[in-house]
Amino acid sequence: SALLNDSANTFDSIKDKINTEFKEILSLLDFNNRGIDVFRKWFVDGRLYFHKIVDEKNKKKGIIELRPIDPTRIKKIREVKKEKNKDGVEIIKSTDEFYMYDATPKRSHTTQFTEKGVKISPDAISYTTSGLFDNSKKLVIGYLHKAIRPLNQLRMIEDSVVIYRISRAPERRVFYVDVGNL
Repeated sequence: SALLNDSANTFDSIKDKINTEFKEILSLLDFNNRGIDVFRKWFVDGRLYFHKIVDEKNKKKGIIELRPIDPTRIKKIREVKKEKNKDGVEIIKSTDEFYMYDATPKRSHTTQFTEKGVKISPDAISYTTSGLFDNSKKLVIGYLHKAIRPLNQLRMIEDSVVIYRISRAPERRVFYVDVGNL
């Protein structure tokens, strides 16, 4: 029973620490005021990235700020360094993982990242995805991805109706000619 009480106290202390850290993260995100915006971005984009800012002089303070990052401007890159041994077989010597942040706006999601971006350590980035992928299994999509095409079609229909009404407006005017005493 002493062992059970010790483990129960240990579990309670772990739960208290997790709750404290969870409340700290909620306050860093300003979740009471901006929670709906964070959820909306995740729901539409399917990806959510945050840069964890830590005070380098006092690392005991932990995370002091969470900065949101545009998911179209950051990409995880894995560089694999290989070398051939004397038999001609390629052997993986090392792998280097980092995030590349490029502040220049992209035209599409297929644009390749260039070397002019900023390298960020993987420990400094926190991210979550929707878990949904496109047909090629390479691009993460959001839950509203299937609604994009009908939304665009609705906008085009609305624009075409306005154009139709403006261009056909002169034909719809009625001209009354008084022919009473002819």
